[in-house]
Amino acid sequence: MSTDLVAAAARPTGLTAEEAQQALDAITGARLTVEQGADLLVAMRQRGETAVELSTFVRGLVAKALPVDLGRPVMDVVGTGGSGRARYNASTTACFVLAAAGVPVAKHGNRGSNHANGSFDLLEALGIPFQPAAGGHRRLIDDTGLCFIFARQAHPAIGAAAPFRKLAAARVPGTIFNLAGPLSNPARPASLLMGCARTAQGPLLADTLRLLGTRRSLVACGHPGIDEVSVTGPTSVWEVTAQGATASELPAPAEPAPETAVTGGDCTANAATFHRLLGGVERGPLLEFVAANAGTALAIWRGLPAQDAACRAEAREIIVSGRAKAAFERHRSAARLLAGLAD
Repeated sequence: MSTDLVAAAARPTGLTAEEAQQALDAITGARLTVEQGADLLVAMRQRGETAVELSTFVRGLVAKALPVDLGRPVMDVVGTGGSGRARYNASTTACFVLAAAGVPVAKHGNRGSNHANGSFDLLEALGIPFQPAAGGHRRLIDDTGLCFIFARQAHPAIGAAAPFRKLAAARVPGTIFNLAGPLSNPARPASLLMGCARTAQGPLLADTLRLLGTRRSLVACGHPGIDEVSVTGPTSVWEVTAQGATASELPAPAEPAPETAVTGGDCTANAATFHRLLGGVERGPLLEFVAANAGTALAIWRGLPAQDAACRAEAREIIVSGRAKAAFERHRSAARLLAGLAD
């Protein structure tokens, strides 16, 4: 079967949905040698993954994940990574802004792959436990409008793919798991603000979200190649509904910020920035960076144009007024209480 799958993966048209499911099952079930699994992943990456393959992998990974039933539609703000640029964790901070605005958020993510600067590294530095027992995510979103789903805990099946991914990564830049992982939120969000670092990935991710049945989502690739809405230049976007995807561009700010103004550090440095932002001390480009992402997500959730100025202004006001800080403190206290930790 492995040889047939590799040959099928090399076809210009790609794998069928049935074949893609077989490929995922073979990889996560460790039914391939490491070389065979790597060959399969490399064949898909070299040819270019299709929306059928990617949506099949996402559905399969969610089906294999630990279940997370939140009892309501939720939003996720997530990116594929891969920009190679150190930036402040705007999407993670935006989650507290959205929660303060009344948007239920279930953020799915991980630690940084090479450095301690990922979303969940920041959460740890902020003192937020993020691996609750069964039912904990629902309790947190009931109590605080927000929960964080740690991918390594939620997706034990992905761990089996690690040897194949490692060998494949020596031959190609990433694999289908780099795209499928961020989309595989077991809470099955109704809407996403989905970032990608390369514009070539935008149409693929948009078509995949359409096949997955999103209510309304936005794929964004910001200047100069970041997986977030940019304040240093324009942002290419693809608005997605069940009917299809529409490409457009969010213009650069009237006074674009220098790239150095939105850079980040390790989780300790980013946590300090987080507290300055939510405490009303940090203004300027970093405030605008978070407000741009939170405001865009808010607009998508509400069915408004992605560049809606009122939503960005509301996101900015939520931060400056201290409402985002209150949402953070409420969530942190609830998460620590649930984990049995003293605050």
